[in-house]
Amino acid sequence: MNYIIKSILLALFVLMSFNAHAVSFSADAVQHRGTEVSHAKMFWNDGSVRFEYMGQGIPMVQIFDNNNSKVIWLDTAKKVYTERELTDQQPVPVMAGTEKKYNPCDDFPDAECTRLKSAELNERQTDKWLITFKENGRDQHVFQWIDKKHQMLVRQENPDGSVLEVKILDDQEINDRQVRRVDMNAIDSDGNSVRATQWYDPVLDIVVRQQAGYGVIDELRNIKLETVSAESLQYPKDTGLSILS
Repeated sequence: MNYIIKSILLALFVLMSFNAHAVSFSADAVQHRGTEVSHAKMFWNDGSVRFEYMGQGIPMVQIFDNNNSKVIWLDTAKKVYTERELTDQQPVPVMAGTEKKYNPCDDFPDAECTRLKSAELNERQTDKWLITFKENGRDQHVFQWIDKKHQMLVRQENPDGSVLEVKILDDQEINDRQVRRVDMNAIDSDGNSVRATQWYDPVLDIVVRQQAGYGVIDELRNIKLETVSAESLQYPKDTGLSILS
């Protein structure tokens, strides 16, 4: 088992499962990949999202229709579209979703989970857990610290010596919105580290900014609470558009 990769993925995506009750809103979606910057207008409602952007000078629309499990691309100039199934392996590419409560045993099937004690970590109150499971016939032990207030994993120590550290900063502000900042640092058994940061908006119940290494930034700006019609986020019916095979 690659403990450190498992930990990184767990931390980065613990806030990113679908949330069917998120507030309806629009925003400017900005993506940085090193020196490359892309922009799109984004509309979100009921777990589905619509992006409007320019692709090689052509106005395009991409819809992630969660209700019908479809991904749709619209060429609005030529009035054609393509589609494919939206799978669990292809989540909506926006930092959106509900902040689910973390369960220590969810990621370790057939493990034995034992709550050890309450402990203070980085000036926050946590519960310390021991997770025991067998690998190749031998017991393996993972220690986890779960933040009491937010029920988030804030530290994990793995059998191979790798460590995940998570620091939570409440009452932060970004783009004129109140957020919670979450800093993550995954350290492998050789001492190499991977860092990432998320800013979580509790009103919208989404991550409005996330930043990783090598100039990777995803951000929502100019957020406007408004009603986004369900029709604009669904499979295009009776629109005069032709489907491309």
